[in-house]
Amino acid sequence: MPYNFSKPAEVTNEQFADELAKYSPLKAEELNKLLPNKIDKKHFGDLINIVNSSASQQKKLASLTDNIGELGGVVIKLLTKYLV
Repeated sequence: MPYNFSKPAEVTNEQFADELAKYSPLKAEELNKLLPNKIDKKHFGDLINIVNSSASQQKKLASLTDNIGELGGVVIKLLTKYLV
């Protein structure tokens, strides 16, 4: 079952980073540095849910395509940090 990252307003930015760190290889401190804004953390959570879903690869790609406007900034930040 995917984690519910849809209520970030109910937690502090720091608490949100702690929650996201449980579902990614990044530590909370790294998340705060890479994604200092809550909205970016929410989009990262959405991205985690898509990637970790049990949907087929084709459905995951369709979901990413449908949401690239919102998730694109986070994807670029992650790729810039880890591939460049």
